[in-house]
Amino acid sequence: MMRPQAADRYRSQSSARRIVIISRDNTRTYTFSPLVLFSGLTLFLAVALGFLAATTYLVFRDDLFDLVRERNADMQQAYEDRIARLRSEIDRISSRQILDSVAMDEKVEKIMSAQQGIADRQRAVGELIDKARSIGLIDGHNAAVTAEKHAALDSTDVTGSINAYADAGTSMIDRQFDALTSTAPKADAPKADLRTKDGKPDFKAISSHLAAVDTEQAKAVEAIADAANSRVNAAVEVIADAGLRVNVPEAAADSQDAVGGPYIPIGGAQALSAAMQEADLAFSRIELVKAEAARLPLVRPMPGGDMTSNFGSRRDPFLGSLAFHAGIDFRSPTGTDIRPTAPGVVTVAGWSGGYGNMVEVDHGNGVTTRYGHMSRIIARVGDHVTRDTVIGEVGSTGRSTGPHLHYETRINGVPLNPVNYINAGNRLASLLP
Repeated sequence: MMRPQAADRYRSQSSARRIVIISRDNTRTYTFSPLVLFSGLTLFLAVALGFLAATTYLVFRDDLFDLVRERNADMQQAYEDRIARLRSEIDRISSRQILDSVAMDEKVEKIMSAQQGIADRQRAVGELIDKARSIGLIDGHNAAVTAEKHAALDSTDVTGSINAYADAGTSMIDRQFDALTSTAPKADAPKADLRTKDGKPDFKAISSHLAAVDTEQAKAVEAIADAANSRVNAAVEVIADAGLRVNVPEAAADSQDAVGGPYIPIGGAQALSAAMQEADLAFSRIELVKAEAARLPLVRPMPGGDMTSNFGSRRDPFLGSLAFHAGIDFRSPTGTDIRPTAPGVVTVAGWSGGYGNMVEVDHGNGVTTRYGHMSRIIARVGDHVTRDTVIGEVGSTGRSTGPHLHYETRINGVPLNPVNYINAGNRLASLLP
């Protein structure tokens, strides 16, 4: 009875599935129930059928591919539009940078050209300042030495020294000229800000600064021109006071009578150019008045001799009575060279009564000089002589008490005091060295 029951018990149990995996000496056994295998197979078939169905749906649905393609095309177009906008912005930025670079180059070129122009004009102004200083228009302290308030020369002092006159009146040109010529900058001088707040060059400020430099230079040159014209006018007045005249053109002056017109301001460079022209004309007037003065008998005839007799009334050395002395006398050893006081033409060369051996020189415009009591006459009538020409030698011929030179200055045949002309020459030497 027991054996059949046991057989039935084993037959009633579900049969199991075993999977045996043997690898060399290792053996593994996996046992699965039918239910698990059925469930796994069912899941696999479901997934496969789902994938197959989805694939079939996608294959036979062309509109999905069109939708994907359209979406991809829209995305591509959007990207291309964005790239195009970026390229356009890059081109715009590049073009702006190029334009800014070109504009910057033009501004730099303009500034460099202006700076070079200022440097060239500065050299011209420097040469003008050196020239003005060489003739005494500017002293060592950058002051303009005017021709006013000169000390008067004693009529008896005819030494011919240009130091006989001192410049009593001087005036500073102006602070621009002082700043232009000084070597050290002033501590209180404001420093020009030539950069913007972000540190970039401020071309407008630089241009204004360069224009201000031109203006300062123009003011300095105008001051020099004014000083030069002042000297010329004073020199002409000195010559006129001596009874002589020179042909020197008047300085250009701006008249306020019957004038007008629209106001058109000029730049610093133009003002400087006009001032330079005015200064050139002023220096030309100086050279002209010096040349005219060099043709006049305004120097001492015997630099090393002492004056022994004045012009005018004196007691006659032979008769003892008052008599008119038409010149001045200079004591000097016999044989001392005698030179004329101005260039001219010899009109008389020979014995002339109380003059003894006498030479007369015609300087033009009715001005003549006489040299008497010579021991020997060297010049001949018709000779053209200069201040360096030896026309004779000191002697004691004619009415003379000893070796000396009798010197006369005549205007249209009328004897005038030579001391006045010698003094005028001294003043001119001080005004126009």
